[in-house]
Amino acid sequence: MITALTLTCLLLIQPADPQPTELRELLPGIRIGEGVVEFEGEVCINAHHPDTPDVYLEMLVTAPDSREHESLVMAKVKPSNLHAALLAAGFESGAPLSRDEEGKAVNAHGESLVVSVAVLSDTDPESEAWTPIVDWVTHIDNASKLTESEQWDGLVFAGSRFTGRGYEADGTGTLISLTSFGDEVIAPRWTLSHHAEVDEPVWIANRDLLPEKGTRVMVRIQGVPESHEPERVDIDGDP
Repeated sequence: MITALTLTCLLLIQPADPQPTELRELLPGIRIGEGVVEFEGEVCINAHHPDTPDVYLEMLVTAPDSREHESLVMAKVKPSNLHAALLAAGFESGAPLSRDEEGKAVNAHGESLVVSVAVLSDTDPESEAWTPIVDWVTHIDNASKLTESEQWDGLVFAGSRFTGRGYEADGTGTLISLTSFGDEVIAPRWTLSHHAEVDEPVWIANRDLLPEKGTRVMVRIQGVPESHEPERVDIDGDP
């Protein structure tokens, strides 16, 4: 569980003015810099099998033992640790999808984020080519991009929620979602339901771009350039 002491320690051990390329592993499997969070994962679905080429998606990145069959990437990252890492990198959390007193949907909100992926190479570690993870998603009917949808409005640092059982995403594994669950660390702004009886599933893995199942990737999270100016931590206490 995230505590105030944990977050304070994470913030204080950051360099006062890190360069964008200076990333440090401050939490298990997560590297953090000013305005940047990175962690490794692997492609967890097979969109290239001739018998099952259409893989419907609900998640972009999931934790183990959760929704690997409907997610692009699986990462061995604890959701509450990702939350802490995003705070340490200077991002502000909001809230996932919820309902108001009248039962109307309140869209997920928080700081806007961009999630990119790069295939990792054992032979050429410097050959990383970054791709927006949303490019790995396509419409089943017309092969249009997710970003071409009028409904799509990007991703935000929603921050899941705390319940009597603790940090909710730790139990569900919802790291970065495509559809709305109401407990994600990083959520879409839109209110696309993961229930087929509510919203017809139309978003599938882009088999033309998605690497083979098991391919190791690096996931990078950054702020939307025009909306994010990372907060600097003054470890000397100067005004």
